[in-house]
Amino acid sequence: MTNINHPYKMDDKKVAHSGATNLRVSTKNSVEISRFIKGLGIDNAIDYLNTVVTIKKAIPFKRFNKDQAHRKGGMGPGRYPVNAAIEFLKLLKNAKNNAEVKGLDGGRLVVDNAQANIGSSRFHRGARSFGRRRAKSTNISITVKETKLKKIVVKKPSVKVAKPKVAPKATKVETEKVDVKEDIKKDI
Repeated sequence: MTNINHPYKMDDKKVAHSGATNLRVSTKNSVEISRFIKGLGIDNAIDYLNTVVTIKKAIPFKRFNKDQAHRKGGMGPGRYPVNAAIEFLKLLKNAKNNAEVKGLDGGRLVVDNAQANIGSSRFHRGARSFGRRRAKSTNISITVKETKLKKIVVKKPSVKVAKPKVAPKATKVETEKVDVKEDIKKDI
C-alpha cells in the first residue's frame, strides 16, 4: 500500500526510499540534518556525516539556533549531533542499498527528500520517580533519486602579484610667464 502523501509512487524506477519510525534521537537535530543533506550526493552526505560523528565538522543550524556558538569554517551557528548523525548514516546506507537492488547507479544518487517529524509520545518515569516525562521520538524518511550529477570544477584563485604602487610621474607643463603690468599698460 502506498502512502498518498508520499511525493513519489513506490513503483517509480528512478527513486529509492528508506525510513524509520520512533527513533530515540532529537527531532530538532534531525530536522537540521535533513535540511542540510537535502540535495547532496549520497556519497558526499555519508562522508560529511562521518566527519560529524568524529566531531571534525559541524551541521549548520538555521532554524533551531538560539544561543548557538559559531563553528569553524565560516558556517555560523552549528552543532555536532552525533546520535542523530549515526541514525542518518544507517538510513542513507539503507537507501543506497535499496537503490542498487532496484538497479540504480550508486554513484549518481542524490538525496531528493529528507524529512524528520515528531514521533509518537511515550512517557517514562524520571530517575527519581518524580512524575513522568516525554521520551524523545522521531520519524525519519529519506528518498534518493538517480540524476546526472554535474561535475563541479573548482578553480583555484589565481595568485596576483601585487605591484608596488608608484606615484605617476609628473609631467612638466610649460606655461608662459606674462607680466601683468605690461598687459595693463598696453590696454590703456
